[in-house]
Amino acid sequence: MINKYWLPLIICVAFLPGRAQHSSLRVMAEVPVQFGLGYEARLSNHFSVALSAGVLTPPNSTLIIDVLKKLGTDEQITLMIKDAFKFGLVGEGGVNYHFRRNYVGTFVQVIALHGGDAPTALVEDYFNTSINSYPTTKGRAPTNEKYLNLKSTLYQAGILYGRRFPLKNKRFEIDAEFGMSANVSSKSELTSEVRNLATLSTVVDKELASYYSEYAFVPSLTVCFVYKLGRW
Repeated sequence: MINKYWLPLIICVAFLPGRAQHSSLRVMAEVPVQFGLGYEARLSNHFSVALSAGVLTPPNSTLIIDVLKKLGTDEQITLMIKDAFKFGLVGEGGVNYHFRRNYVGTFVQVIALHGGDAPTALVEDYFNTSINSYPTTKGRAPTNEKYLNLKSTLYQAGILYGRRFPLKNKRFEIDAEFGMSANVSSKSELTSEVRNLATLSTVVDKELASYYSEYAFVPSLTVCFVYKLGRW
């Protein structure tokens, strides 16, 4: 997972400094999405590229579930995915247009949820199926599992508005951003320790994709502590 999602960010961070007029490092608190580290390269007086990597943890993860509930997501679905949202890795990249101390931008985000326990009884009830009807994995004895493993990867696209607040030391500033993202794609997988759930996992993926695309609109408020590199 780390190689798949973080490698493009690492390559971009290594490549951009040679193209940038100015650059900076950012420590970010993006509520309710991530706590992370970022890098921004100013390519001209008006345009910059921003990249970041972070983690999704409580309380942010709890806030996302609350947003999904308020937007109308089925209660059984939120109970099913709740544990998966306890931890995730977040990668983000965007382009910003700067004017005076303000900027607007677009960004894409990958939220790779680590995976969590989905109650077996809840999955069986929602999808009208029995886990015991699926074949056991070779070499594993059939047992009654109280929980199954469910993980999702969400692909978000969004827009933002930000404002820069310079500090007395010209090397530092505080950036504040308000953003809104929408889900454009997702991939979910349901697995068992003792059974092959490939067929059911496909059904779960399609069902969750429909909910994510309809309800995963995530507003965000970001505060960044910025350190400017090189000459400004």
